[in-house]
Amino acid sequence: MIAAKGGGISFVGRVFEYAMRFVFGILIARVIGVELYGHYTLGITVAMIASNFAMLGLQVGLVRFLPSAIREKDEPAMWGILQVCIGFPVLFSLVLAVCLFLLAEPLANLVFHDLRLVPALRIVSLLIPLDTLAFMAYVITISFKQPKCSVIANNIIAPLAQLVLAAGFLAAGLSTNGVLVAQVIASVAAVLVLLYFVNALVPLKRLIEPSRRNTWQLMKYSFPAYLGWIVNTIRTSLSTMVLGIVGLPAGVGVFTAASRFGLIGSMFYLSVGNISTPIIADLHSRGKTAQIKAYYQTTTRWLVMFNLPIFLTSVLFAQPLLWIFGDDFTTGTTSMMILACGTLVYTCTGLGANILDMTDHPKVNTANSVIMVLVTIGLNLLLIPRFGVIGAATATALSTAVVNLICMVEVWYLLHMLPYNRSFIKPILSSLAAGILTFLFLQFLTPSPLLQLILGGAFLWGIYIISLIVLRFTAEDLSVITQIRDRLLMGHNIQEQQARKIS
Repeated sequence: MIAAKGGGISFVGRVFEYAMRFVFGILIARVIGVELYGHYTLGITVAMIASNFAMLGLQVGLVRFLPSAIREKDEPAMWGILQVCIGFPVLFSLVLAVCLFLLAEPLANLVFHDLRLVPALRIVSLLIPLDTLAFMAYVITISFKQPKCSVIANNIIAPLAQLVLAAGFLAAGLSTNGVLVAQVIASVAAVLVLLYFVNALVPLKRLIEPSRRNTWQLMKYSFPAYLGWIVNTIRTSLSTMVLGIVGLPAGVGVFTAASRFGLIGSMFYLSVGNISTPIIADLHSRGKTAQIKAYYQTTTRWLVMFNLPIFLTSVLFAQPLLWIFGDDFTTGTTSMMILACGTLVYTCTGLGANILDMTDHPKVNTANSVIMVLVTIGLNLLLIPRFGVIGAATATALSTAVVNLICMVEVWYLLHMLPYNRSFIKPILSSLAAGILTFLFLQFLTPSPLLQLILGGAFLWGIYIISLIVLRFTAEDLSVITQIRDRLLMGHNIQEQQARKIS
């Protein structure tokens, strides 16, 4: 039990962070309104893009070479790696921050056609070096097998401080700029805590001492990953940016609110993927192809069982869920339904990308990322100018669904594995029953959004949970649970051993 707790702390931290940021999003949306919420989102998106560019892909080189230097107790190499992987990104981030601060007015005018964005862009310029340094510090703690450090700083302190400070600044009437200042202060707090933890692992004052640096090796190794990093950045932020560029700040706000609910399913998908990657790699190294197939099908079944009720909730309660953010956000009801469909396909096609990576087919995933970006760019440019937020939702849902379906076909073609079997019939039938009964139940409720959400939501999830209890675990489920438990136990033991060495 203790081992599972230690191994699952990252997931718990992500859940807490999501909850805090969800409450934060509702708070600021209801106070500042849909258009200013769009301004806030645009500012944060610009800072995120800049910080991702600033890292130069060196976070990958850091993960690749730092653990081996630690294991071999090669201190000159370790300090050289840290100097390159911290120094270059931080320096580049400072340059980008200064550029954004100085060019805020022409960027707001020529790109977003809204001079009201100028103060926001200047404030978020401070986030670029902060986010860059925070991410590099996070990678260092992971390399030392100390994920709790990041959980405390990034998943607890940062979102909690952001929520509390934003509430105070909004109460003082500071609106969008106050919210952004709150985010800057929260980021400073997270960075300071992370640096404290990092300094306990590796005294930071030694970063200025001469060391053996192999800058070219790190850059050469990191560059391909850098391209993939940029591709993913473009993919995730394109819809928001295009909506801002065509002059729809209110559309940005609506799209952001509608997208938040899909993150719940994605969070579970990513968590399962993170735990599963080393398990799949281990099975592949031992030639356990049949077990990989069974694992593929079982985890996909879990993803289907978890995400089907989330999909039903997003579709049946789209309007009352968006009403939580404010009356003006309910215009995104159709967009939310479209995004829910895309998220369902994304999460319920299984861990195909993880399997391709861990079975010696990483180039296939790279090609898939390029295809996704090209499809996303094309659909956004085609649909957003004509259909606004609905176009953005359609572009996002289609690009995600198409690429994930392609990935599933690739796994079938290369490895002769499909993620589905007859065991999927039960959760599908259960979700259909829950969906139909909930739809009929809603016909007898008043049109009150709050009442529909509380009573209807409880009815839907109650029926579905009862069905899960009736279904029980299969033998394949229990086998996978055992593997994950062993993986978590191993991770916990490694953390304890590392902590003893450090002390």
